[in-house]
Amino acid sequence: MTIGEQFKRLRKERWLTLREAAGDIVSVSSLSKFENGTSQLAADRFFLLLDRLNLDWDAFTPSRSDAPLPFLHRYLVAAQQADVQALAGILRQLPLANTNQRLLLHLTLHNHAPERFSVLARERKQAWSLLMHTTAWSLLLRLIALQLTGIIAMKDLEGLIKAIANQVQTPNTPQDHLNLANRAFLTASLRYIAAGQLDNAQETLALIRQATVGDMGVEFQIACTKRLVMIYSPDKSKAARGWQELAQLKALLNEVAAPDWTASWLPALEALAEAKRCGKEA
Repeated sequence: MTIGEQFKRLRKERWLTLREAAGDIVSVSSLSKFENGTSQLAADRFFLLLDRLNLDWDAFTPSRSDAPLPFLHRYLVAAQQADVQALAGILRQLPLANTNQRLLLHLTLHNHAPERFSVLARERKQAWSLLMHTTAWSLLLRLIALQLTGIIAMKDLEGLIKAIANQVQTPNTPQDHLNLANRAFLTASLRYIAAGQLDNAQETLALIRQATVGDMGVEFQIACTKRLVMIYSPDKSKAARGWQELAQLKALLNEVAAPDWTASWLPALEALAEAKRCGKEA
């Protein structure tokens, strides 16, 4: 039984329709395709669905088996939970010959804990060359591209984003590929914001404007909420940076002609941010 089929069985046990289970996390059609085995979901969306149904990942793992789970299963679980110890454990167990898998783990560990794990210049170059010289990316390569987006040199960032965009231009692109592309676009935008170079990121902005995947709203919601948490920080410099980045994210939403999915949560975030400002002034 596939994970999608297991999810469908557990959903029906809870007397939930596809629409009720999907909520605002994924589209009904995407969830239906996942359950029927014709498409996959990105790990972050899948775990949000599990939370919505009050399910645990253990429900999808074999209860009695000595066989290890596939690499990508273990990686996605550990990466979703930002479990650095688990990621490092997976890396230690990998044969040296599994170069692409080891490369993905090196990049991910550095992004999660840069103070503990460094990435060599040759590893960045290896990842760049791998992506630029592969015509059709596998899920492993898409994950490498997403991790590289967070650490590649700023001068090469637009080139990487363009390559990611080219990978999603083919017909019948899997939903998980589109979701990963959305995350990469937003990661790039946040890097431009942090560097004060958003106005110069015209190529990236143009690519984001072309994104038609509704799940982009979830990525923006998470990004804006993280800035709200920064605003509420007792560290004044961190709070000030949170205000600045939230304002720039709002400007980016206007740039990309954000659809109706901002109407439900952006005003609430703004109200909470303003409440914090009023509290400081009082």
